[in-house]
Amino acid sequence: MMWQTRWRTALVALVALVVMAAGPLPGTAGPALSGTLVVTSYGGPWEQFMRSTIVPGFQAEHPGVRVELAVGLSRDWIAKIRAAGKNDPPYDVVIANAVWVSAARLEGHFERLTEQNVPNLKDVWPELRNKNDVGVIFGLNPLGIGYRKDLVQNPPKRWTDLWNPEYRGRLGIYSINNSAGPMFIMLAAKLFANDPKNIEAGINKIKELRPFRQSDFSGDMEILLTRGEVHVGIIDAPAVSRLKRQGAPLEFVPPIEGMFMFEQDTNVTVGSKNKAAAFAFVNYMLSRQTQERWVNQYYLTPANRTLRFSGELAQLVPVHTAPQIRSIIKWDWDWFNTGAREQMIERWNREIVGR
Repeated sequence: MMWQTRWRTALVALVALVVMAAGPLPGTAGPALSGTLVVTSYGGPWEQFMRSTIVPGFQAEHPGVRVELAVGLSRDWIAKIRAAGKNDPPYDVVIANAVWVSAARLEGHFERLTEQNVPNLKDVWPELRNKNDVGVIFGLNPLGIGYRKDLVQNPPKRWTDLWNPEYRGRLGIYSINNSAGPMFIMLAAKLFANDPKNIEAGINKIKELRPFRQSDFSGDMEILLTRGEVHVGIIDAPAVSRLKRQGAPLEFVPPIEGMFMFEQDTNVTVGSKNKAAAFAFVNYMLSRQTQERWVNQYYLTPANRTLRFSGELAQLVPVHTAPQIRSIIKWDWDWFNTGAREQMIERWNREIVGR
């Protein structure tokens, strides 16, 4: 009957209005995302994995978004962000080492994340959530000692073993240009002076290691070790796990004193012109599925605490349990970025490079 048809039409219209007012139902997709998203990426194997797996996975979920990778190093990205200013950043999502990101965070370049715009934030280890959730660490590269098992008779077990005269001239460490350089200065100061902020003590102990090879980039350290130009070197666990699977005669040592990390700090820039897509990308990086991809292919320690490990994978990812996450050696990056960085660079260049 006519009145029934009109009634049904009115009811459908009313329901539609209610749904529109309430927004998407939980678990359903919101408005389609579109536009270009610029995301930072390291080079080498990291870039390859981003291009082959991570970016296509995100674009499959959000086909309207085109992801561009800005390949380079953390220090360069932060310099470009500062030069461009907060309102016109060259990147939408910045994934970089915490040592560099913390400086830009202090200057207000990054957005606060919430469980509304990044729902997977709720599954992140509390230790990997930044203060006030300005950015988040999506994964860790534990740094320890790698060595050539065919060239080293007495493998190291602890950081202080690097001062073994047997390794002199065959040792590789990171330069001051890599975030691992300042972390190693603070580590040496912590180990030998019980004060990670004692820059003089740290530099003096590292001077005792000379001569050694310096590397600006983790991919270069991998090359030095695989070629045998370095017998013992500071390197991240995922790199050693990956190279061992490829047949390289390498072993990784998690030092007894603990490990420090390449912390992959993930941020949305305040001036991003595509924030909805940027938040979606951060959420995608924290999802269980994406974290599993990183674990299985890159052996990264995941931020998502819902993942479980067993068998060979537990060996390839040496930091994944709650006690291990809590044992990570942490640094005061605010202190570092308010004067200590410049002191370290000046002394390193004068006393180590300039020798």
